[in-house]
Amino acid sequence: MDCLSRECVAVMEPGQEQELASSLPMKLFLFGFLLMFAGVVVIMVSALLGGDANVSGGAIIFVGPIPIILGAGSDAFLAIILAAVLTIIGFIVFFWMRKQFPKG
Repeated sequence: MDCLSRECVAVMEPGQEQELASSLPMKLFLFGFLLMFAGVVVIMVSALLGGDANVSGGAIIFVGPIPIILGAGSDAFLAIILAAVLTIIGFIVFFWMRKQFPKG
């Protein structure tokens, strides 16, 4: 079941809701959300316990096909390189999953 709209859910047979909730894309979405939440918690705890700290960060934001690369701090270059590598890995996994599980 590849749909999440109200119309699709309304015409589902009993028991298909469980199949929808246990699908791989939904599990990956929840896993990603939990990772982001855990990262926020770790940053908050380290800020509370650390006091004076050196903070660096990097990000890649895609607006259509155009990447916007941001970085701040003393280790910004390393953070940007890490963000770029993780972005490339994400694209590879996305296209691999799309090839493995075609819509149909």
